[in-house]
Amino acid sequence: MTEKTTGKLLPVRLAGLAIIGAMTAPAAVLADGAPLQMPQSVSSDQKTKSLKVDLEVKSEAYTLLGPSPTPNNSTQNNPVVTARGIKLTDSQPKASQPNGLLVGPTLRFRPGDKLDVKLINSLSYSESEGDGSHSMTNPHGFDVINLHTHGLHVSPNSPSDNVLLSIYPQDTPFTPIERCRQESGKANCVTGQYKYSYAIPANHPSGTYWYHAHKHGAVSMHLADGFAGALIVEDPIHGLESLPAVKAAHEQILMLQEVQYDGVHSGTASDPYQITCMSVYGNNTGCAFGGSPLPSPQIVNSALSVNGQFQPSISMRTNEAQLWRVINGTIGNVVPMCLLPLGNTTAPSPASYVLATDGIALQRPTASPIDLPVLIGNTPAANPANGNDILNNELLYLAAGQRLDLMVKAPATPGTYGLYDSTVAGKHLPIGQLCQTSAYANATPILTVSVTDSASDIVYNTAIPSQAELNKLTTPATIIAEQSPQLPTQGVVYGFTTNTYAGKDGGASVVNGRVFNPIRSQRDLVLNQVDKWAAQSAVDTHMFHIHINSFQLVSRGQLDYPFPVWRDTLLVNCAGVAEKNGGCSFPGGLTGANPSGNYGEVVQFLQQPLDYTGSLVEHCHNVSHEDNGMMELVQILPPAHGKKGKSGNPHKVHSH
Repeated sequence: MTEKTTGKLLPVRLAGLAIIGAMTAPAAVLADGAPLQMPQSVSSDQKTKSLKVDLEVKSEAYTLLGPSPTPNNSTQNNPVVTARGIKLTDSQPKASQPNGLLVGPTLRFRPGDKLDVKLINSLSYSESEGDGSHSMTNPHGFDVINLHTHGLHVSPNSPSDNVLLSIYPQDTPFTPIERCRQESGKANCVTGQYKYSYAIPANHPSGTYWYHAHKHGAVSMHLADGFAGALIVEDPIHGLESLPAVKAAHEQILMLQEVQYDGVHSGTASDPYQITCMSVYGNNTGCAFGGSPLPSPQIVNSALSVNGQFQPSISMRTNEAQLWRVINGTIGNVVPMCLLPLGNTTAPSPASYVLATDGIALQRPTASPIDLPVLIGNTPAANPANGNDILNNELLYLAAGQRLDLMVKAPATPGTYGLYDSTVAGKHLPIGQLCQTSAYANATPILTVSVTDSASDIVYNTAIPSQAELNKLTTPATIIAEQSPQLPTQGVVYGFTTNTYAGKDGGASVVNGRVFNPIRSQRDLVLNQVDKWAAQSAVDTHMFHIHINSFQLVSRGQLDYPFPVWRDTLLVNCAGVAEKNGGCSFPGGLTGANPSGNYGEVVQFLQQPLDYTGSLVEHCHNVSHEDNGMMELVQILPPAHGKKGKSGNPHKVHSH
């Protein structure tokens, strides 16, 4: 991992739209792609209040539907790639449809349900895939898997959301298993399969969450393989699903992914593209696993797909309001959530109203009874002057790991629109050019939206829920000022070293100057105790994520958020001096394009661990950084180990 300042490996491709390397941006803009297909879906049984699924990970050939983003000397449509995809092989109740897409099935359940997942590893052990290696900084173990339920408030202990677990292929020799046990304990090192069981709290907020593999050293590889799927918590009494407009709306699930394959093959069924260590990490020494250094791929795909499809299209009728559940399941991309007009479209862009951030309803206490939900602005605030500007940027930039539940309202006249990434032809756009149509003149959208005239015989939803309705939904209890420490009690600075800790990699990715260590807790928190966190970047763009407990945003730089916003993943950008020195993969901080004398904006937030003690992790969700060491082992201790904060009911519940 030698390229810390170039953006090749450690900032790994925040450029999700452009094709890095020999791939160039298309000359023509796509007007309208094939219809977006929904992933396979399965829902819990409300008689038994349970969902049981078998998920199998197996290396197979998948067709990525749609126009290929690869050069003219390769396949031009529906490229085929060999990937470690995840498939639903059995479920109770049965799934609604088969799954042929390179995206995991959508799992739906309700608060109070039990979710049982048997994760089956049908991969084969391979030394060349680093399966026999153990490292805190070098990518390895690509055939070793586990499961993380990203954002769910569930136990971090086995058999629940324990990401320290490693599930090896059935044919793994004894030696690597023994090394794993020495490092992580016998119970955390298994072969073949593992039965997870999650008890969903009865007061869990409804919204969009997701799952993906979390094997340290292989997270980027598994996301590049398409190992991810949506988790939808549905609450027809106190959640989004209780709102008439949401119930009437057509639902779209958008899993944004970066299937980062090496394009030197033909991409056909007889010669599929391959997802390799070099195409994902680009570390020719570390990827050799003891052999000779490997050549760098000349062509690597970094164009985003949606539900395993390139450049799909969503159809809407004029004035229609749809429910969009958007998940950024990429390795480290930031996607501006603005829909820009294509071609000769003169109608205003569809309006995106925010229902929930990272699975939790966005509540604005001062809203009037007739106010609509918060509307994402069509452009970023390049130099924010107040909390509303900061809020606009917070909602506009969808960082890796984050989700948005949106009501997207079509205009009254037809038009065609595109959703783009934050780069064009591999170049990072300055913050002032994001969401400007002229900046994407020669770029291809990730997704198009086609709005057509309504027909009298077609009934569809046009309603938007009110903000007052959102304010009644189940959310975490607001942490009030009296509970908050005046100054930060927890601090996180993300950065990189030179050869320290990781000579073979050219350096490590670190939290507060140290790499991940699974042997001993690197940060202790106390159940029910409120902490004020401060997160900052020393260089480059990062996404803070902590497992199990969401957090309440307070401020960015010197600007306060106008009301509590809950997240479990957070964009932490560098700016100012660091940006001038070329160390930012995403242009400008959310607090301004070029704040004077700023060595990196500080984001402050409040968190109160509730309900569960045990070991979990916090890390950067630019997961190439995590694989290179940017993660901490966190221990939630019982209240006797610290000052007991005010807890009460962790989630408020309103009666309707």
